[in-house]
Amino acid sequence: MDARTAFAWVLVAALTAVIWLLVQPFLSWLLATGLLAFVLYPVHRRLEDRVGPRLSAGLLALLVTLLVVVPLAAGVTVAVTRGSALLEGLSRSELVDQVRSVIRQNTGITLPVRSLAERASDRLTSRASDQASDVLSTGIHAFLGFLLLTFVLYYLLKDGRGLVAWLRRMTPLEAPVRDELFESVHDMTWAVLKGHVLVAIVQGLVAGVSLFLTGVPEATLLTVAMMALAIVPVVGVAPVLGGAVVYLFWIGQPLSAAFVVLWGMTSVAVTDDYLRAMLIDRESEMHSATIFVGVLGGTYLLGVMGLFVGPILVGTFKRTVEVVGSYYGVIHAPDS
Repeated sequence: MDARTAFAWVLVAALTAVIWLLVQPFLSWLLATGLLAFVLYPVHRRLEDRVGPRLSAGLLALLVTLLVVVPLAAGVTVAVTRGSALLEGLSRSELVDQVRSVIRQNTGITLPVRSLAERASDRLTSRASDQASDVLSTGIHAFLGFLLLTFVLYYLLKDGRGLVAWLRRMTPLEAPVRDELFESVHDMTWAVLKGHVLVAIVQGLVAGVSLFLTGVPEATLLTVAMMALAIVPVVGVAPVLGGAVVYLFWIGQPLSAAFVVLWGMTSVAVTDDYLRAMLIDRESEMHSATIFVGVLGGTYLLGVMGLFVGPILVGTFKRTVEVVGSYYGVIHAPDS
């Protein structure tokens, strides 16, 4: 390698490191934007024929803002407000007296439950005051991330084909290998996204029906929580349904609690088993254990977006090894 070639590669590496430093603070937002653009691009292709690419991309970006970002922000705000109100009112709650009475009757020990609740509330309030600057910094970061999502989503939809064409040109592989890899990544991404998102939404909604029918408080918020938990294999909606069963037994409604248990063992279980196997395992040809590793590892590495990106990366690795190994003769096709 001559000096000019070495300098060129050093320059590319240095600029890559600088770009990474610029992108890394908003990596989660960019990943979310990329996945949204991937999901919405087929809609954009159909809509742009009628209204043009600019208006189509703008309308879809606005739709994401109205239907995803705004409700998410409102939900976080409501959750924080209700949680604070619950902690503030815990010391005055009759439930505290009931808990203290039950403990005293069964163990003979009188615990200062009310004073403990008051201390917890005071500590939470003090901690929130001390971290006001951190909260402000987080809010500013979220606002900038929201702006980034909106504008990048617009341009990904409008100019996405140009970006994909550039990536194809910059990939230093033979055309057959490159095309098969791009197609495999496309199919894998669709399979994982459809499976995770659709299964989580359907399973969370089905499980939420039992909460609404039995009158569990905050059923809407708990249903949304189950949609998030359902993304994680093995965990699923069990923690929320289990808590609902305990609550219903506590307030003296054993039949309602039994109904939630029966509903979870039938409708929810069937939804999870059949939809997840049909939409993820078959289309992506990935074992559930592999998906689970991708979800946990991706979450640990990338945060919330790792729930989606982790399985996609694991699936992409699998397909890359198969395609490259088969093309270059490292891996031989199995005998029929």
